[in-house]
Amino acid sequence: MASRVCRSLIHPVRGRLLTSQAAAVHDVDTSSSLQPVTKVSKLGNGITVASLETYSPISHVSIVVKAGSRYESGDNLGISHLLRNMAGMGTKETTAFGLTRTVQQSGANYTCSTSREFITYQIDCLRDELDNVIGMVKNAVTMPAFKPWEIKETAASMTLDKAILKTQLPLQVFELLHYAAFRNTLGNSIYASDSMIGKFSSELLHQYVADHYTADRMAVVGIGVDHEHLQYLVGQFQCSPSSGISDAKAKYCGGEIRVEAKNDMVTAAVATEGPCLPSKDLLPACIMQMIMGTGPFVKYSTNNKISRLGKAAGSATSAPFGISCISSAYSDGGIFGFAATADKADIGKVLKAAFGEFASITKSGFSEEEISRAKNQLKAAVLMNAEDSNLVLKEMAEQLLIAGGLADITDILAQIDAVTISDVNTVSKKIINGKPSMAAVGNLSQTPYLDELYK
Repeated sequence: MASRVCRSLIHPVRGRLLTSQAAAVHDVDTSSSLQPVTKVSKLGNGITVASLETYSPISHVSIVVKAGSRYESGDNLGISHLLRNMAGMGTKETTAFGLTRTVQQSGANYTCSTSREFITYQIDCLRDELDNVIGMVKNAVTMPAFKPWEIKETAASMTLDKAILKTQLPLQVFELLHYAAFRNTLGNSIYASDSMIGKFSSELLHQYVADHYTADRMAVVGIGVDHEHLQYLVGQFQCSPSSGISDAKAKYCGGEIRVEAKNDMVTAAVATEGPCLPSKDLLPACIMQMIMGTGPFVKYSTNNKISRLGKAAGSATSAPFGISCISSAYSDGGIFGFAATADKADIGKVLKAAFGEFASITKSGFSEEEISRAKNQLKAAVLMNAEDSNLVLKEMAEQLLIAGGLADITDILAQIDAVTISDVNTVSKKIINGKPSMAAVGNLSQTPYLDELYK
């Protein structure tokens, strides 16, 4: 078993494409036998189930719950971090040893990951072992015990997570940028603060699960599984239909956070409000991101001669640097901007060059050649992501829980082709003219403040 954290600072929005016209929940059989078959159903217990039958000997199943850090309050801030680390602990029907033994003897892999919106429990196992493994994981999700001594033991792994975070400047900046941009909801970190580690009680955990682990906030998706059999397995899940709680809407605020660190390198990010996942502005923003640059497409190379940001920063300094356009889109909010890493003496030059490049777009816009290249890159990314079972599981679950249905990949490709240069230029101006947010970590003695970038 393992616990992992979703997302990285430079992860582009291309892996999170939803459409506002997603299909309604219903059974969809796309083809005959021996061809991949996608089906979606809503069970009598209220849980939505989706499957992609590939006839593989390996089954992949994710149980996804709308219970990420954005839903935490001041009283339980960081509780999703604890839930992630307690995914392998005892339940009301088995011990932690029993769960681990079943997973290992089945040759399975069981992981739990969190994001700002979701907690995901994923199983990868032999098709013939799915019943045994999902039965144990079902108990971990719907019938956790939250024994006080296990909660206490988990504090050590949470502290280790925080220690690792302190060595990863890009991840620190990613967390701080969200906090600067949203303050709460999407600004809540996926890591518990040091002051909260060891302070969560069993009662607090049970209350959070009762409020958020309900059927209307849960989806189970599988690849390499028979849909009817998956329906049978998920039909045995016991959880409340709904808790009746209402989720707070994300509100973009903007701000600046700076954290000094004993490191001569500086990582900084600047962003404005970006489109949310169901927004019609999402695809134009994705194309804009490709043009500005999301990192090299050739191993061991740089993207500094092609991407707009790379060329701008490269003209400002001859010292080593890294820069990328960043975008994170969620159900009701998003951020869009750039992140850069450079030596403390050069970070100011890189940031000002990137800021100037974004500003120039509002005057000159993008060319047809840039739009065409970016569309090809985006379509290739969408199709490549469709080959990754982990990404497909993630996309299926998030589409069901956010849009209420699955978007057809051919429709997404057609929508990319339909985006015009006017669409991209209009959306780019809207994004660039928005209220900015900034986060920076490192030796900030020569890092300009946000207001200084406007000079």
